[in-house]
Amino acid sequence: MALIYEWGFFVKPDAVDALAAWLAENEDALAKAAPEGLEYLGTYSPVWAEEPRCHMYQVWRWRRANEFNLRLAAGADKSEFARLAAEFLTHVDDTRSHEETFRLHRSVVDRRRSHEQTEARA
Repeated sequence: MALIYEWGFFVKPDAVDALAAWLAENEDALAKAAPEGLEYLGTYSPVWAEEPRCHMYQVWRWRRANEFNLRLAAGADKSEFARLAAEFLTHVDDTRSHEETFRLHRSVVDRRRSHEQTEARA
């Protein structure tokens, strides 16, 4: 079972273009360097939302049992992923981290299968 992990964050003032340029240059490398059990799906900006919350959202497919936090990963070791995560985070507005959003999404089909398997065992 895979979950979709969505992190909503704010970009530092006047850094949106710099982040877009960084992503254009490094997004493929970020995806390739992702730790085992994580698949980088992209960084997105909202086009429309009834209640706009964050400037951007980073989305990952999560197939791991332990917690994932980009800030912790950036300081965890000297890997290529840690280097890229640290560079990415230079564009993120830490003064608004208390406003960030974190969501895990689960496939409706996976949920249904899990429910059916539980009922079959009972």
